[in-house]
Parts: sequence; C-alpha cells; structure tokens
Amino acid sequence: MSAAEAGGPVAKGDPAAAAGRPASEPILTVPDVLDAVVPVQPTGSQWVALPDIEVADGTVPSLTVLHDRAGGLVELRGAPLVGVQVQVDGREIPAGAWTLEVASGLLPVWHAEVAGCRLQLTIACPPEQRGVVVEVAAEREPGAGEAAVELVASGSLTGAALHVFSSRPLAGPHRWRFDPWSRALVWEVGAGLPVVGLAVRAADGREPQVTSSEAGEVAGTGLGTSWAHRRRAELGGGDATSLVVYLGVGREADSASLATVDLARRGAAASIAATRAWFDARRGPDLGPGRAPLQAVRDRNRLFCLTFAAGRAVDTDGLVLVTSRSPRYYVSGAHWTRDSLLWAFPAVLAVDPAEAARWVEVALTRYAHRPGDHALSITGGSLYPGFELDQVCAFHLALDALLSIDPGAVERLLADPAVAAGLARVDAALDGAHDEASGLYATFLLSSDDPAPLPFVTASNALAVAALRARGRLRAHLGGEGDGHGARATAEDLLAAIERHLIVDGPFGPMFAGAGDGRGRHVLFDEPPGSLELLAHRGVVAADDPRFLATVAWIGSQHNPHGPGSGRFATPTCPHAEHPWLLAIGNALLRGEDRWLELLPEAPMDHGLACETIDADTGAPRTGLGFATCAGWLAHAIDVATARPHTDGPGAHDDP
Repeated sequence: MSAAEAGGPVAKGDPAAAAGRPASEPILTVPDVLDAVVPVQPTGSQWVALPDIEVADGTVPSLTVLHDRAGGLVELRGAPLVGVQVQVDGREIPAGAWTLEVASGLLPVWHAEVAGCRLQLTIACPPEQRGVVVEVAAEREPGAGEAAVELVASGSLTGAALHVFSSRPLAGPHRWRFDPWSRALVWEVGAGLPVVGLAVRAADGREPQVTSSEAGEVAGTGLGTSWAHRRRAELGGGDATSLVVYLGVGREADSASLATVDLARRGAAASIAATRAWFDARRGPDLGPGRAPLQAVRDRNRLFCLTFAAGRAVDTDGLVLVTSRSPRYYVSGAHWTRDSLLWAFPAVLAVDPAEAARWVEVALTRYAHRPGDHALSITGGSLYPGFELDQVCAFHLALDALLSIDPGAVERLLADPAVAAGLARVDAALDGAHDEASGLYATFLLSSDDPAPLPFVTASNALAVAALRARGRLRAHLGGEGDGHGARATAEDLLAAIERHLIVDGPFGPMFAGAGDGRGRHVLFDEPPGSLELLAHRGVVAADDPRFLATVAWIGSQHNPHGPGSGRFATPTCPHAEHPWLLAIGNALLRGEDRWLELLPEAPMDHGLACETIDADTGAPRTGLGFATCAGWLAHAIDVATARPHTDGPGAHDDP
C-alpha cells in the first residue's frame, strides 16, 4: 500500500511489505454520507431503547431490545408503534402545537397550550423495568368554560427485524391476542421459536379497540394489528384528566404482558419520577455559571452513552456492550472493545463506578475470548476478523481507570476465575503483538478499522505503552512487585523503541510518524479514531515536547492531505470519513483546544448528540447517526476540559 493511498506523504521509503509481514490490501468498509437528516429524540433504559421518537409530537415509530440468542438488536416497528392524539370539543390538536423539553438530560416531555387546555406528554423508560410509560395529561385552564376532551393513545406492530450491521426481517410465525389475565394486548414475534414479546396495557386495564378481526397467528413478515386506548372527560376550569399506556417487553408474550402489570402496579407518577432520578444522578457535576448550554451537551451525551452503549439482553438478562442500540448507527448491534472501554467507559466511570465495574467484568468474561478482533458479536464470538492493537490495550486502560477510583472493585473482579482467565487471554494477545527485532507492537488494522499501511502504528504503540504501564500498576497493587516492575520496564522499552523507529523529520521539525516498518520506512498520517494528538494525554510524551508539537502542527496543516479544511466546525479527517469527526473534537479538547467548549453547543450534531462526522460549515450530521460510544467520548472530553484551568493551551494547530 503506497503512502499516498494511506493518506500521507512518504517520510522514508514506500513499502509494499515490511518486517517480513505481508502488506494488507487497502479495502475500506466506510459509512454512507447522509443528506438531510430528520431530527429525532431518543430515550431508553437498560432494557428498552426508543431510538427515533419524533421531535414534533412524541410519536414513537420503533423500539429495540438486545437479544443474545439472535446475536444482535431486535427492532419492533409500527405505523406508528405509539402515537398520541388530543381533541378538544371535537377538534384535534395539530402536531405543530407541541413543544419538546428534554428534562433531566434524556427524559422527553412535550407541552402544548391550546383551546384553553394545558397538555403534557411524557415518555419514560423506567430503570430496572422492562417497559415504557406513555402518559398524556390535560388540564383545563382556571376560569375556562367546560370542554369535552378526548385523549387517545394508539398504535400498531407492523414489522420486526434483526440488526447486526444490516437489517433482516423476522418472518415469523408471529402471534397476537388480548390476554385477560394481564389485561394487555400482546404480540409474540417469532423466528421458529419465540424471539421477543411486546405488550400494551392501559393503566386501568380496560380492553383496547383492535382493528384486526381475530386473534391468532400472522403469516409472513406482516403483523398489522392496530390498537387504541381512549379517555374522554368533560373538564371545567381547573379540572384535569390523563391517559396512561404501558408497553412491556419480554422474551415471549407472557413475560411482556406481565411487565405491563408490574408497571401498572408501580404507577406512572412513580415510574416517571424514578426515571428522572436515575438520569439526574448520572448527569455529572455542575459546570458553573455561563456554561448551561455546554452542560446540556455533556449531560445528554453521557446519558445517551449510558442507555444506548450498553443494555440487558431481553432473553438472558445478561449485560451487553455495543456500539449503539440505535439502528440509525450503521454498525449497530455489535461489540467493539475499543469503543466500549476506551471511548465510552470514562464517561460511565465518572458518574457510576459500580456500573463501570460491571462493564469491565462483562468485557473480560464475554468479550475477551478473541481480544483484538475488529468486531465481535454481542455474545462475544468473532463477527468481523482483523487484529487491532488498540482493542487489546483497551482492557488494561479500563482496568487501570477503575483501579484509580475503586481498588476494591478490581480486587473483587480478579478474584473471579472467569475474569482472571479473560485477563490472561488479553495479556497473551498483547504480548503476542510484540516484535522482538524492533521492540514495537504490530497491528493489522487501524483504529478506524481500516488496514494499517505499515505494521507498527505509532498511536497504537502509544496505547500499548499506556497499557503496559497499567498492567505494571495492577500487578504491583495485587502484590506482585516484581511483575509490576517488569511490566513498567517493558513499557519504557517500548517507549525507547518508538523513539528509535517512529520519529522522522517533518516540515516543522522532528515529529512522530503515523506508522513504520521498524527498518527505516515510514508513512505520515493521522486519523481521529486513533490520533497522535493524544500522545500527551496518554502520558507518552510531555505536552510541551517539541516533537509532539511538530506532530500536532502537521496534523492541522496543509501538509496533511486530511487536515482541517474550511468551515467553523472543521477538524482533521481520514479516508474512512472525510468530514469533521466528533472524535477529533474530543481529541482536541483533551489536548487543550478549549475553543471547542464554545463551539460545541452551536453544532446541531444529531439533535445535540454525537454522530460520527458533521458538516464543516453547519455542524449537521454527515455520517454515523446514533453513535452512542462516541457520545461517551465527547462527554468525557468535556469533563476533562472543564476540570482544568481555562487557557488557550497548546494545540490550536499552530506551528510549534
């Protein structure tokens, strides 16, 4: 692969192969570029994700659940799944009358004041509950005359699909019925055996209006059954009424219907309050005066990460770590260890150390059977082969971060033989990447998941330095001082190898190459998912090291074919996606480029949430909607940037 193909000029040589390792073919699997994107409002819990609620009026087109036996994300869609209509004296309130307020970071509430009525629609996914609460309330304004108010919640289940990167329909058999025991309308989506159940129940248990003529089996991919619940009331001044509908999910129809019974017993008010409290407890510290817009960005993205980058499988209750539970993301329903443990994990650890410990446990038991694989099934099996060094390093960096916060949690985890065995496999994979001749660590794929132009990628080796140091601290903490010292020495040996083999002369002076072959050949390049801009953040170099500053200057200059172009939201890019990256904005914040603290609240992104890339001029999304692990990275970067004294800092991509 030539340097030009890799996206950078040649520093020394132009290799086809290096260090006895065959060059990889430059085959890229890249995202589609988006045109106009309709904004949506997601919300969810560990059990249920609502990825695409309509901003205008709270219509719910779909929900998703994780499913171990199916090995991915199961999506249930309707036309819509749930929608709300309100009539006052026979006149329907238009969709445009509603205004969305996102409370507590990720709890959507719509308000309207029309025809002498105050209306409110709330959609909540209560924590630890397998379901959704939809409440629409109407209050007649004091002094207003009497009016006939009708509240309607209606919907249908028209299709089911399995997402593992791409989508495929679940063809059935599907079944539905009204269950008199739970007082819920239930569907059972099948693919031979039942896959998932969905139930809808009114708070008072009344039977819904149903359009299909007869319960039973539905052939093919169609489901079709429509339902409606209504509340009619004559309201005088100051009077109020409400309609509550519960949706439940389960591994089959009975567990779904009984989830609605549990929700009904708890009541809408308690469930909504529990949802609000859960979100509020995990938003993070107040950022102080004048930073409310930035805090809203951070809080929304952290909570989106918490609810969409992990969840419980509906059929096994097992915790699953994923890129995203939203099918809007082009590789949803799968696991990347880097995404979970490098990008998302710090944002989780900052607000919920107990949950972060569960992430580490799951990573080392479920996802450490093939450490370093490009992408894994949610069950831990290989999905997209190809070794990535950064994914191996991610395990130790997450363990080290947890160790710094809660050493006891790490000790308890490693006392579990299954966790310890997973860590042993990680260590074997890390050690297996070591090249004795050069002292460097090899990778087949970059952090963008694209082929590495040369085997020794500098950013990945910097992560290996940090991982080896972390391994040393862990071993020392656990009482193996010799092992701890040895691992630290190995890290310093690797750092020396980087100095020997991966420093080149650049346009701004000596700088770090993007990659080398350990025999004098190099390629200059950088990419936001695994950037040299993070060398100081990872503790590999000092922030004022002239070679680091020269590297940062090159990344932001015209010498870099993928350097920032024009536009207020421009960032460095890479061949994987040639638009400004949200990961790059996070990298810049971690490096000290504080101007992004002012710019971020002005970027529309994906309705305020991180996507993969945005438009350089407008900040609108261009690739990778619903990117939950990136949302965690952005929240973490804001945490770090706002915790330090506000300075212009090094790193506005100036010349050193």
